[in-house]
Amino acid sequence: MRQRALVVSAVAVASMLNVRTAAAQRSNFALVDEAAPAQHAGWIFTPSLAYQGAWDDNALLLYEPEPPHDFLSMLNPRADLTFLGRRGEFDANYDGAFLMYRDLNTLNGYDQHMSVSGRRALTQRITVSARNSFAAVPTTELVNFVATPFVRTGSKLEDLRGGVDVALSKYTTISGGYNFQWVEFDDQQPLQFSQLRGGHSNGASASLKHELNDLTSLVASYNFQHAYVTNGGTFDVVNADVGLERQLLPATRVFGAFGFSRLGVSQNAVASVGPSYRGGITHHAGRASLTASYSRSYVPAFAFGGTFQNEELLGQVHSPLARRVYLNSSVSWRRNEPLQANSLRLKSLWFETTVGYAVEQWVAIEGFYQAEHQQIDRPGGSLGRNRVGFQVVTSKPVRVH
Repeated sequence: MRQRALVVSAVAVASMLNVRTAAAQRSNFALVDEAAPAQHAGWIFTPSLAYQGAWDDNALLLYEPEPPHDFLSMLNPRADLTFLGRRGEFDANYDGAFLMYRDLNTLNGYDQHMSVSGRRALTQRITVSARNSFAAVPTTELVNFVATPFVRTGSKLEDLRGGVDVALSKYTTISGGYNFQWVEFDDQQPLQFSQLRGGHSNGASASLKHELNDLTSLVASYNFQHAYVTNGGTFDVVNADVGLERQLLPATRVFGAFGFSRLGVSQNAVASVGPSYRGGITHHAGRASLTASYSRSYVPAFAFGGTFQNEELLGQVHSPLARRVYLNSSVSWRRNEPLQANSLRLKSLWFETTVGYAVEQWVAIEGFYQAEHQQIDRPGGSLGRNRVGFQVVTSKPVRVH
């Protein structure tokens, strides 16, 4: 049963995935004043190119005291096509990373991301939107799945979403949506983690926001997911909560919500219900921003034969340090704790920070550090990976007439 749990957890929370490209740092030197292009109506094409060099101390993602290390070179072409109109907008982008190791050249590969999205205001009160994204990465740690070990095996994710926002009144807004996710892992996997199977899921969501006064709003959300795991049956996940959002200062908002999670299984198992809650804070000061959030839920995982206490902490900082210097940092911590014996505990940590200098409006030089760590509750189940390096990023928006 343990073979299916990792994929079950991954597919069930696909709507919460944070697709990360750890080998391909995302530049954000638009935080620098003169590097922030003004937005105009019409078509804008933005080609970009980045070169990166980094020292990788665990390129093979091995659970060993002294894993092999190597120097990584990366060429990262990107392109973005955007349309801004009076009542709608459209965006299509491609982001690829070609990875080349100095000594471990059998690891050479690619990291691909593509997405298309659109948004249209049908009336003053009704807006519809849709987005489809695809990611293909060479390791599982580059796609931030829940309860999945870090292994060097190819992973693919397709995520399709559509929704509608309706302003019922000046104070009340409701949203509804549909999503479909597809997950696939390569057949060639390490023997100790040969259980990754993939699958697909689809579901619906709804949310409500009602302003009680100028500072406080009532928020509520509900989502349902029906998932199929390859050769592993089906299951249903329901999440619902209600809470408050409060503006403490003109630039600072906090939120908190409490609810429940329910897991239903198709294979003669009893459905389980557990509490869930979440909270967070956002702060903006000029071009600088700070966000932090924490969530905890008791989500039964039938393949492990028990229930998990899932905890997650996220934090991000974006800030200009000087006229041409900027800082981006993020941290993500997750703990999957079984509430029943004979199951594996798993803790995962992702951290990255970038300091950049905008040489010109169209080019920046960045230095970065990344760290990933995972602890699995078994002998020798500790893995760490660190990368430190630099990259040169070029980007130039062009209006399409």
